[in-house]
Amino acid sequence: MKHKSADFLYDFVIIGSGFGGSISAMRLAQKGYKVAIIEKGRDFADEDFPTTNWLVHKFFWMPLIKWFGPQKLSFLKGILVLHGVGVGGGSLIYANTLLRPRREVFSSPAWGLNPAKVNLADELDPYYETAEKMLGVTENPHLEEGEEALRKTALDLGVADSFHPTRVGIYFGTPDKKVPDPYFRGQGPERSGCTLCGGCMVGCRHGAKNT
Repeated sequence: MKHKSADFLYDFVIIGSGFGGSISAMRLAQKGYKVAIIEKGRDFADEDFPTTNWLVHKFFWMPLIKWFGPQKLSFLKGILVLHGVGVGGGSLIYANTLLRPRREVFSSPAWGLNPAKVNLADELDPYYETAEKMLGVTENPHLEEGEEALRKTALDLGVADSFHPTRVGIYFGTPDKKVPDPYFRGQGPERSGCTLCGGCMVGCRHGAKNT
């Protein structure tokens, strides 16, 4: 089938469909631009994710040996990067732990800004709030043995107030119960209550992790 050359004319071409690429494409499209996203990985349904990271053939992206998983190892000069490959990019396999830096981080002189003129924490707060709303950030209501050990350690060291539940991008709800999209006025994907399986790093098979 032949296509007219005009079919391939875009205002913007975005490489990668992860957190940065997908949001950039959405914002540009909302402004009326014609946008193309190029993604080398494949689309993943919930059941496509491995049940464990020991299933390396389903976990890693290595096309030469016919492995087409959601994670890729890239060897760069002086650094090894583990990153997502697939429609959704890194959002497929991130550990969905979403923390805000302490406010004193933004006042560090390392930023090279005059804190009397630029208050980074205040300027970035609205954007953190938007991102947290889009990713359904909530405190983990289920503390397991590891968290309880950390809580006890903090108490023994006299810094009990330093312990707090992790803020995560997970829909907890009722385990395994699907509900209409709770974040985008019903226009987003269905969510399913977290089963506490701990498989966030290999891609959520239950639809509870907000990608």
